[in-house]
Amino acid sequence: MRERGSQMDTRPYMQDRAAEEFFSRLERGSFQTTRCLACGETHYPPRIVCPACLGEDMEWVDLPREGTLVAFTQQSDAIRCRRPDVLGLVELEGIGNVITRIDAPFEELRIGIQVAFATWTSPDGVALHQFRPLE
Repeated sequence: MRERGSQMDTRPYMQDRAAEEFFSRLERGSFQTTRCLACGETHYPPRIVCPACLGEDMEWVDLPREGTLVAFTQQSDAIRCRRPDVLGLVELEGIGNVITRIDAPFEELRIGIQVAFATWTSPDGVALHQFRPLE
């Protein structure tokens, strides 16, 4: 996070065009990443160059919209939030683990529960991903 005047800037750091495209797609409700057309490897976070074969031809593919909560913690000193944020590690089949916000009270969560993708808007107006427990 970067300082902006007397407030903290909570926008994600946009390091390359793959990250910019990822967040642009999130704004439209898409949860996607890149797959290398040369070797078929799927990467999260999205990449502009394949770390497996160094290929540069990528396509955007959908990420699983459901996963398993494998770890979670509560950020009690959350910045400008109505309540403390819950952060979790969600396992997505075929992808691996994703660090994400969990939209549920900390006390109601258990390791191993199934969660589903959703978006939320940060205090700075940026669309970000989160997961919610399936009912």
